[in-house]
Amino acid sequence: MPKQNRKRRHENVSKDVEYEVVAPKNKFRPFDEEAQAEEELLNKILFGGSSSFLKSLEEAEQEVGASCSNVDSGVGEDSEDSETKERSPAWYDEDDDGIEVGHALDAQGRKLPSGGINDRKNKYSSLLQNKFESIVGTPSWASLGKHKSHDSDSDDEILQSCGFIRKTTRANLTSGILEFKKVKDLNSETYSEGPYVNAVEFHPTARAALVAGHNGIATLYAVDGKTNNKLHSVIFQNFPIFCAKFIQNGNEAILGSRHSHIYSYDLMAAKSTRIPLPPGLSRFNKFAVSPDSNFIAAAGKWGEVHLLAAASKERVATLKQNSQVTALTFNPQGNLLYGHSDCGEVTIWNMNMRRVVHRFTDEGCLQGTTLAVASSNQFLAAGSAQGVVNLYDVEDVLRNKLPKPRKTIMNLTTSITDLKFNSTSEILALTSAEIKNSIKLFHLASGAVFSNFPPFQSKMGHINVVNFSPNSGYFAFGNRKSTVALYTLKHYKNY
Repeated sequence: MPKQNRKRRHENVSKDVEYEVVAPKNKFRPFDEEAQAEEELLNKILFGGSSSFLKSLEEAEQEVGASCSNVDSGVGEDSEDSETKERSPAWYDEDDDGIEVGHALDAQGRKLPSGGINDRKNKYSSLLQNKFESIVGTPSWASLGKHKSHDSDSDDEILQSCGFIRKTTRANLTSGILEFKKVKDLNSETYSEGPYVNAVEFHPTARAALVAGHNGIATLYAVDGKTNNKLHSVIFQNFPIFCAKFIQNGNEAILGSRHSHIYSYDLMAAKSTRIPLPPGLSRFNKFAVSPDSNFIAAAGKWGEVHLLAAASKERVATLKQNSQVTALTFNPQGNLLYGHSDCGEVTIWNMNMRRVVHRFTDEGCLQGTTLAVASSNQFLAAGSAQGVVNLYDVEDVLRNKLPKPRKTIMNLTTSITDLKFNSTSEILALTSAEIKNSIKLFHLASGAVFSNFPPFQSKMGHINVVNFSPNSGYFAFGNRKSTVALYTLKHYKNY
């Protein structure tokens, strides 16, 4: 039996008095007929009546269901399908139709050349619109025929100037899952550079890439991800190519081997030149080019680093470190040169003074193998023969002899073969050639590798070299089976 709400009895009131049950008062007043009619009228104006509103809701649910069934997985190409949606003006002023050019000019005391759009009987609004479009053009927000894209939910772009209205794409690369797509192999037209592909270099200005390997063949490919046509190929007899770099803004390529000579290939003239190395330099299999292409630093014997002028290929200086040089890299400004060693010590030379300015110990490293400096000059990555990559802050390694790594990356278990930062210093690629599929892409902001790369059950082989295109739109790596796999990174829209 439901409880009844009774009024509280007061002590001074006789118990014989009975009190009636009082229902709680309604907090809100019921609609009168006039308010109800007004609500129905507003409902009809806004939603077209209850039946139309329900119909629209059903259509919206169907659209949402269809969109959810086609969620972008992040590893495919962007859809090029788009639709054009006609829009109506936001407002219409009837007074504009009543003003003619003649009346407006008379009121302003102006004169215009007669005829055409300036005819005195034309609408003055048409004259103003024509003048504006001839000077400024038609802005996208004012176009009635809008090219609708999938990343915009609002019909009126002028209202999207407020940040909380428009959904914008993240400026920075997100962590966890990398959006990529495997496209046609870069060297699919020939596969002739192997069996070991040792060099993959993207041209700094053109959509092209140089691939070279143990067969002594260097090939230039167009990079489009669809056909990757071969542009030109050069064969160097008995000259296995271990390293290749572009210099002079990509007009020339330097090809090095274990011999006492190198080859210079002029891309404009399609001509190769054999150049002997200076005395004391018997091989050219490990070298680095300064960002301004003024110098080439090559590792020699007994800790020597030979500095050559890029234009003449003549030696201009000899630098020295305490033990065998295993890796070389310049900083983005080109004023510092870093050298790793077989004892775990990293040496830093000043290129202006041509002398050692600092040394530091790579923490936990018994034998260094690779070095890379981010284009932002914020990070230095050092790889070791033990499969460990230490990520340092550049400012820290320049001040301390025992710097602490910002992050120690231990996702690979065998000797690090290659390290590369992408152009925005958001991704660090690390590879090891001793085990198949040994490649990881490390997200610097989150301090973790991307969980979906390499893809599950992928067959990438033993990876020798890795590289990014100038704007990180493409990512490529060469293996020991003559293949250069090519991927597109969806976050980066340009080559």
